[in-house]
Amino acid sequence: MPPPRTTTSARFTGTGVRYHGRLMTAHSIFVRALFTVRVLWFALTFSCALLGLVTVMVPGPGKPVLDATMEAVFAVVALGLAIASFVIPARMYAAMGRSGGVEKSAPEPTAGGLGPARFAAPEQAARHAVGVGNTMLILAMALSEAVGLLGLVLHMQGAPMTVSSAFIAAGFLLAAFRFPTITRLVGPYERAKGASFAASEGGSY
Repeated sequence: MPPPRTTTSARFTGTGVRYHGRLMTAHSIFVRALFTVRVLWFALTFSCALLGLVTVMVPGPGKPVLDATMEAVFAVVALGLAIASFVIPARMYAAMGRSGGVEKSAPEPTAGGLGPARFAAPEQAARHAVGVGNTMLILAMALSEAVGLLGLVLHMQGAPMTVSSAFIAAGFLLAAFRFPTITRLVGPYERAKGASFAASEGGSY
């Protein structure tokens, strides 16, 4: 007798795809991917913290090379990078939403009216959402780390520790702010496509 099919999450029902003999739902795909994404986030955030350690261990030149004008230019660039780390992923998600490519099912009526639209193939859409989410996270983290790198450059050019540390701290906070959760990983994808994974599988998360 073949073993019964099981799911990795009791909150979701419906059809799924098998993975090593288990039935994979969209939610279970997210749970499996979340560990890897968090390891990636930790590594990139830790690299931002290492920039601060470098400024402490490696002394800068005794005489400043950059003047106050260049420090202001660096500040403007850092501000632009920080804004871009939020704007660019959002714009890319918006463009992806307009491109289509994912089949959706009509929303089902509920007591409060029509529910959210559903993905016709939630498992396939879930794998796509995880891949897109990883790409957007790496992009946002890279732009965040660039802010800290500007602080390291300022330190090597003789800027005061208070100035270089401010850049590095800003980069670290931008990276730390992006701690991955399932909602952060796939929520923008759902909004871009106008459909819900939870509604697709009869559950919530």
